[in-house]
Amino acid sequence: MKKSFKVLAAIGFVSKGLIYVIIGVLSLLAALELGGQSSGTNQALSFLKQQAFGRTLLFLLGSGLVCYSVWMFIQSIYDPEQKGKKRQAILKRFGLFTTGLVYTGVAALAFYHLFTQDYTGDQSTSYAQFIGSTALTYGFILIGIILAVQGVVLIRGGLLDQFNLEGQKHYRLIRAMGKFGFYARAFVVLIIAYFFLRAGFYSGNREIKGIQDAFAFLEQTFWSRLLMILTAVGFIAYGAFFIILSKYRRFQAEESDKAD
Repeated sequence: MKKSFKVLAAIGFVSKGLIYVIIGVLSLLAALELGGQSSGTNQALSFLKQQAFGRTLLFLLGSGLVCYSVWMFIQSIYDPEQKGKKRQAILKRFGLFTTGLVYTGVAALAFYHLFTQDYTGDQSTSYAQFIGSTALTYGFILIGIILAVQGVVLIRGGLLDQFNLEGQKHYRLIRAMGKFGFYARAFVVLIIAYFFLRAGFYSGNREIKGIQDAFAFLEQTFWSRLLMILTAVGFIAYGAFFIILSKYRRFQAEESDKAD
């Protein structure tokens, strides 16, 4: 395992964690009516931009997310941890590749905020009108099914095993934090899956629903607000878990560091 790969991974873990911590904190403040707002990735980036040295923070975050994406691609293509070529390993590597694509998009959004004026963005972005209603319906249903499967995978918790934390200091506490965070993220992913499936099957809605819409959905009653608080705390835990990984994550098939 090259040292440069591990550095990429560590920077990426911190950057990904920071995004989820900000989303969780802003949504928690909104749930407690302390001045925050239901937040998604776009809103978290807008929040960063408004802070002192916001553009510097956006540049660092965008660069860090590029590192995370590159690490995902390296894992999926070169298999530096030697997960093998069995069916399950290939499926995991495909999942890592798609994750890399997703965070490449998030990094691009960070740089978009960096190089443009204040961007508020519509909370529900509409698709172009030229997309046929039938294609859009099937597309929404497919996305909903994929997200539902992702939510189930997150609930099962097996993804925690890929980080090889066993034997590390505070292992049980870190794992418990990660598990809570994965459950919270799964909950939100399943809500978003419901939005897409409902749009595909019933409404013919051309709007994209995301994390912000999921948190807003949870604000409707007292009990749902309580769920929103727990979910927001879960997102904070999820983000903190990835930040902690930058120090404690162990890499399989480690070799003597090679010259870059």
